Amino acid sequence: MDTVILIHGAWVTPRCWRYFAPLFADRGYRTLTPAWPLKGRPVRDQLAHPDPRLAQVGIAEIVAHYRAIIRRQPRPPVLIGHSFGGLIMQLLLDQGYGAAGIAISPVPPRGVPAMGLSAYRAIKKMWKLFGPRSRWRGILPPPERDAEEKALRKAQGIETHLVPESRRIFWQLMTRAAEVDFRNPHRAPLLLVGCGKDRCLPAETQRRNWERYAGSPAPTDFAWFPELTHMSIAEPGHEALAAYCLAWADDRLASAETRERIIIQLESDIPAYVAL
Repeated sequence: MDTVILIHGAWVTPRCWRYFAPLFADRGYRTLTPAWPLKGRPVRDQLAHPDPRLAQVGIAEIVAHYRAIIRRQPRPPVLIGHSFGGLIMQLLLDQGYGAAGIAISPVPPRGVPAMGLSAYRAIKKMWKLFGPRSRWRGILPPPERDAEEKALRKAQGIETHLVPESRRIFWQLMTRAAEVDFRNPHRAPLLLVGCGKDRCLPAETQRRNWERYAGSPAPTDFAWFPELTHMSIAEPGHEALAAYCLAWADDRLASAETRERIIIQLESDIPAYVAL
């Protein structure tokens, strides 16, 4: 049985996968949704009593946390990350972890401009996150959603569960902690997904991310869902997104198994020579 590990993003908990994960389980995947370090407590507890150690959690700590989980699996899993979790997934894949990776509306690695000219609101939000240097280390309260976002989620019947977050991870987006080798020829297959109505990380950001991988011979695909927003994994329409991701993962895993069988067959056909 193949395993899928779903990696959530910033401000949230594994509950964000509550609609997406069962669709993979129904197709026979062993589905895991582990929390980031210090993010496994109930939402109510995290809001009432943020763990002070959260301020020390950075990108490297999150990546190491998932590396340890992946090492415990019987075979390399499929990795799926959303938003900031999409960046974590790309870092893991670049380091040789995972049989294939899917990044849904991911925060891009260092070197890819995250904001388009039309993303003025997103730029304002990022400025609030970073602030002056003296505030780069600390704990951020959950962001306040604007009226348009609240109205949309209410109409969709989506209940969000935001929690405090480490400010350090956002500062580290400008450092080597967020770097990947875009030309890595040994990386596992990667699918980048952009959503046409994503106001946080627009589809053009994901296309720029995909274009940066052009110099690598490793398989890199791009998919665009014009009607979905940044909350694509939970909003109406997530079924079509999950179906596409399932088909892509099935195809990539089958291709890898075929290549493995061919290599084994070739090795078995090589005659053994004994020096006398």
